[in-house]
Amino acid sequence: MQTIRLNLNLQTVGHNCTVMNNYEKLFHEENDNLKKLGVKLNAPATISELITLEQVLNCKLPTELTTFYQYCNGFETDDHLFRVIPIQEIIEYKSELPDNTFHFAEYMIYSDQWLIKVYNSEKYEILNDDHKSKELLGLNNSILKFLKAYLNGGLFGKTESESFWNRINNYT
Repeated sequence: MQTIRLNLNLQTVGHNCTVMNNYEKLFHEENDNLKKLGVKLNAPATISELITLEQVLNCKLPTELTTFYQYCNGFETDDHLFRVIPIQEIIEYKSELPDNTFHFAEYMIYSDQWLIKVYNSEKYEILNDDHKSKELLGLNNSILKFLKAYLNGGLFGKTESESFWNRINNYT
């Protein structure tokens, strides 16, 4: 087994503080939407969980991913059971996907899923196949943009054109 060292951003503390503040800022700015969607943030991931995830993925996580999970280890919602998956569950279901890919978010008990494919220590992509009705497409390369698109209307919005799948295209 290859040993992977988790870079907990000792060299880029200033950058991480900015990213961390971006998550805090987003959740603060979207507080009304958090309430409407019934978002319940999980406690932050531990360093041990992050190290284990990197070992299971067999790759180093980009800074934005480690920073997100250090802010909250996923979350649950009342919006069609949409949630961002906590690390322990990612690890449990990891064998279903290639080494550098994992389930990041899902709704209706895995009716649809968003995957993250890690390319290197600073590059990743969020993928979705719209309920397996399309080829797996790269939607976005930013958790912050993904979350902003979700929080601004939930999964379905008021009309089909306002659905998350359509809004996410505006945040790429």
